[in-house]
Amino acid sequence: MADWLERIRVLKLTKKFGSYTAVDNVTFTVRKNEFFSLLGPSGCGKTTTLRCIAGLEQPTSGEVYVGGRLVSSLEKGVMVPPERRGIGMVFQNYAVWPHMTVEQNIAYPLKIARVSKVKIRSTLSNIVDLLKLSGLEKRYPAELSGGQQQRVALGRALAMDPEVMLLDEPLSNLDAKLREQMRFELKDLQRKTGIAILYVTHDQVEAMAMSDRVAVMNGGVIIQEGTPYEIYKSPATKFVADFIGTMNFLPCEVVEWRNGCAVLRLRNGSVVRINSPEVGRGSHTLAVRPEDLLLNREKGVDCQVDVAIFLGNAVDYRVKLGDDILRVQTSADNRFEQGEKAKLEVQRGILFP
Repeated sequence: MADWLERIRVLKLTKKFGSYTAVDNVTFTVRKNEFFSLLGPSGCGKTTTLRCIAGLEQPTSGEVYVGGRLVSSLEKGVMVPPERRGIGMVFQNYAVWPHMTVEQNIAYPLKIARVSKVKIRSTLSNIVDLLKLSGLEKRYPAELSGGQQQRVALGRALAMDPEVMLLDEPLSNLDAKLREQMRFELKDLQRKTGIAILYVTHDQVEAMAMSDRVAVMNGGVIIQEGTPYEIYKSPATKFVADFIGTMNFLPCEVVEWRNGCAVLRLRNGSVVRINSPEVGRGSHTLAVRPEDLLLNREKGVDCQVDVAIFLGNAVDYRVKLGDDILRVQTSADNRFEQGEKAKLEVQRGILFP
């Protein structure tokens, strides 16, 4: 893809702290108008990657480009300071100045850059409207809710019209309801401004809900990159399958593969069939989403309902299949009671060697 369409390009980025490798040969791009997330557990290297892009950490090796311009390369002797990278950054703890009002916080980077008062007033007006902060301009952070403080931090980052926005787990300090609301607002903000966003989070729901593409990280490397649909439906490894959403894992033996269908023998002796790419015979792990299991009374392997939790539009079951316990989610129209015998069909699954 042409450089002008790439707002961030990271090439073979490595960051070591002594003998510890926090980021290991990472490569990815963030495109124009794209919401891109680095997703993974604590310690996987996602925040270190973000800090290297921002210029807050110096990479051990590799290159970082922002807006087609090289901003970091130890090999080429390039290390552009953070304030000259055209980046807006929002942190987990908001980092708004407690002694400044809303408008003073947002205008602060403009004043430091000695922007004219007319331009500051115009920018303030636009950002206040965009982030729904009208009427709060004279308030101090202590007089704002968490969500309002987060909007102020976003406004300050947007004030200098950056090439890209870097967001480091910005919603983690908010309560569940406010986090959900802010997800919609962040996505709406990205749509209205057209700015490229690189978002770091350990929250899979956030990443899946807001992102155009997701890179799942673990152990300092990118395990899989793709759209949320691709990551959820076709996880490349057992780690991704386990980390994204809820997944059942069943030990099994592949006894036959023919015409795109694998015949599996489960640990309790039951036999099931799934559509699958060609695999060799022998021990595998069958990974199945709760919604890809069908609980019924007519056909399938024998099982027993252990727990049934009514969720309104669905029922979440815990089902015993021999010595294995599975999560099954079905429509609330077809109810099974705790302790009831049932049949279980595998409608879709993924085999891992």
